[in-house]
Amino acid sequence: MKTFWAFVKKETLHILRDPRTLVILLGMPIAQVILFGFAITNELNDVRVAIFDSAKDPVSMEISDRLTSSGFFSQARRQARRRTWKVFQHERVKLVVVFPPGFQERFYRNDNPQIQLIADATDPNTATTIVAYASAIIRQYEQEKKGSAALPYAIKTEVRMRYNEELKSVFLFVPGVITIILMLVSAMMTSIALTREKELGTMEVLLVSPLRHW
Repeated sequence: MKTFWAFVKKETLHILRDPRTLVILLGMPIAQVILFGFAITNELNDVRVAIFDSAKDPVSMEISDRLTSSGFFSQARRQARRRTWKVFQHERVKLVVVFPPGFQERFYRNDNPQIQLIADATDPNTATTIVAYASAIIRQYEQEKKGSAALPYAIKTEVRMRYNEELKSVFLFVPGVITIILMLVSAMMTSIALTREKELGTMEVLLVSPLRHW
């Protein structure tokens, strides 16, 4: 037991006397907690959304205003339908909302008006959350209209994921696993190389050689 406490004392003194080790043990965890705590979040704020409004009637505009004024979405700009698949790359949007022609007329006739929600599924979890938020806002608008009118209005949302339509987790986890493996392998190979050089005495030869530090 005395040997163990002597080892603990020696390591503690070593850490306190070596600023670099102290920064690694104390500074890096604090920085990681701050970065991961504030940078990684599931909250949606100002998600860029593109609206393709072929109807351009009061109902479609009201729903568009509800989406952009909710605080969760910010409108990129209204565009033509022909650029639907390009806005994800050029405009960096996460959601495309498509209103078909004659949306208001079908809405008041209860003719199953549809709103298409096309989400960027490169991040499946975020895409699912974005679609859920947008669908909830549309449902709230529908409930308000039902409360002020006797007609049984109903809006159907057709959801489609872009780039990962089947929401397979392999497309999400494999790139992350590759990054972690490369990081671990690089760290292990560096440790192994330094250990081998110290065992062979190469490090001592470099230290006593006339070579400069750089």
